[in-house]
Amino acid sequence: MTVLSFRGLAAELVRVDEMSSNVRALFLGLDSAEPDLIRKWCQSGDLPVLASLQKESVWGGTTTPAGFGNGVVWPSLFTGVNPGKHGRYFYRHVRPGDYQASPFVEDTDFKWPPIWQSASDKNKRVAVIDMVRAPLTRDINGIQLADWITHDRAGPTRSWPVDLVSDAIAQFGADPLDGCSEAIGRGHAEYKVLCDQMLARVAAKTELSLHYLKQGPWDLFMTAYAEPHDVGHQCWHIHDPSHPKFEPELARLVGDPIKNTYVAIDEGIGRLLKCVGPETVVVVFTGPGMGPDYTANHMLDRILRRLESGAGAAGTTFVDGLKSTYRRIAPPLLRNSLRKVAERSEEAMLIKDRKQRKYFAIPHNENAGAIRINLIGREPNGKVRPGAEYDDICATLKEDLMSIVNAETGEPLVSQVVKVAETCHGDHINELPDLLSVWHRPAPINKVRSPKIGEIGGSYPGNRTGDHTPRGLFFLRAPGVEPHEISEPVSVMDIGATISRFLGISTAELDGVPIAEPTAAGPAGRLRDQAVQKAMQ
Repeated sequence: MTVLSFRGLAAELVRVDEMSSNVRALFLGLDSAEPDLIRKWCQSGDLPVLASLQKESVWGGTTTPAGFGNGVVWPSLFTGVNPGKHGRYFYRHVRPGDYQASPFVEDTDFKWPPIWQSASDKNKRVAVIDMVRAPLTRDINGIQLADWITHDRAGPTRSWPVDLVSDAIAQFGADPLDGCSEAIGRGHAEYKVLCDQMLARVAAKTELSLHYLKQGPWDLFMTAYAEPHDVGHQCWHIHDPSHPKFEPELARLVGDPIKNTYVAIDEGIGRLLKCVGPETVVVVFTGPGMGPDYTANHMLDRILRRLESGAGAAGTTFVDGLKSTYRRIAPPLLRNSLRKVAERSEEAMLIKDRKQRKYFAIPHNENAGAIRINLIGREPNGKVRPGAEYDDICATLKEDLMSIVNAETGEPLVSQVVKVAETCHGDHINELPDLLSVWHRPAPINKVRSPKIGEIGGSYPGNRTGDHTPRGLFFLRAPGVEPHEISEPVSVMDIGATISRFLGISTAELDGVPIAEPTAAGPAGRLRDQAVQKAMQ
């Protein structure tokens, strides 16, 4: 590959900026759709639209900052930066100076602007529909609808302009699940209703997106389907015959709800693509993936207590006992209605316990347990000194966690322990966990053991049967970009950087690197862009 001179590169970038001023982009998100299933059903012909788009695109897998889950994937995608800069990792945070997990407020707590704000600031006309875990950005040059039909709605449905939300609901209805698909004790009939609601939500999202897409032209139009997320969490056991909770009778009643949902979304994407021409840059992202929900998060704090105080230490606390009693005696309807209240009450009771310890578990996605070190100078009652003592604690915890096994399979409990400060950076690194214990989970985790902790047992108490994998998938169709599969996965941050570059927005401060970009010379790829950046430094 020929690398241009500095002067040649500068001239090329001027031409790129001139081209980018006229580029339009359409982003389509499939929140938590499983990439392996997308590939499988593209090959089988069940997803003909995505299969056709794949043939016309640069495409491949994606990665996310190690150990994190859905709470980081989407914010890192739509900002183009790592969580140490944008500041979000989960819907509840234990922040510096506090021991209680409090809600992350999307509209005010993000520390980095989303790409649509940057586009609007450059006088681009933007439309954003239900981007996942996203803030509502006011005063943009365009429209935004937030938390209309999303997974676990972060707040009331909001919009810019403010009257957009009432118009949208009047024309296309409210979310039939009222922002949350969680429910304890569903029977077969309730699952059938849920599956029908998933398809109704897909149809509504398609119709609303079409309605506003046709009000273009838009320089950037972004919309996302939440249903793969909800149906994956709630119905994985219906899709997967190997799951311990699989019921053939239920599967016969409702079919494969995950496949049916993906097929409906594929049809919707086909209708949206018909509204844009071949000159429009199209980006599709699906992830993070889904698989069976096997986790040890419900045992992590007991594990940490044993590691700090020895195998003879109490395996449970008053809070553990209270939670167990509540789950045993409270009827499902009451537990469903009090879920958020129970979370807040538990957190309030944990404050005293956390103050007294060197480290403790904090809320996180079930793919990995999150650990906070009680650090002097950051926590009010810090027990661990920054520097060498902190590093030693982290190293010892890593060794101890990696030595634990799933007592029922004999396999390691933990596949990786991530020291977050080694993989993320930025002014808001202290908003994040110190360590992430990534679970090795080919099978249910009901009992664990090691020489240091002895044996700890406890079945998963939740109602979800599916949970996130780190897998992701993207398709990028753009004029002048040659279709091919990228052999190595790209970061989700690269997707935000790619959209920005096509729109002529600077990516210099982003952590992501454009996968491809418009050039006067024709096809361009990730390696070319890295060479450009290196030469310009």
